[in-house]
Amino acid sequence: MKSVNKSFAEMQKKTLESLEPLQNMNAVAAEAFERIARKNYDLMGDLVDYAVAQVKTPANTTNFQEAYEQRVAETKAFAEKLNARTAEYVALAGELGDMAKSKAPVAPKAKASSAKAAPAKAAPAKAAPVAQTESKAAPAAAKKKAPAKKTAAKSR
Repeated sequence: MKSVNKSFAEMQKKTLESLEPLQNMNAVAAEAFERIARKNYDLMGDLVDYAVAQVKTPANTTNFQEAYEQRVAETKAFAEKLNARTAEYVALAGELGDMAKSKAPVAPKAKASSAKAAPAKAAPAKAAPVAQTESKAAPAAAKKKAPAKKTAAKSR
């Protein structure tokens, strides 16, 4: 018989072992959160820069063609930045996926002795129902009693 201290130490050891995969995934999640948050911060900076550039473009200019061309140029530059940011997000998603796969817990192999000790019992086979043909089904239906009809009593 084990002492209480040994049992408690064994339980603590097994608990820590079972929590190890969660701790690994927590580290991956924290890293992923930080990296995604920093990418979002960079993207928000680009949005602010674009918005400020649009606001600074004079709206009451006498040459509307010049103002239009300036806004189009700023919009194209912003679109190029967004395309670059999109590529960065895709690369980041791949990196984070690889990181998660590398730290993912490996499923423990089942012990062969436990499988041999308690083999699964096969369920008893049930006979498949035999389909009745119309000629066989009709007599079976005829044997059933029809519900009695309530009739009013005849008065004499």
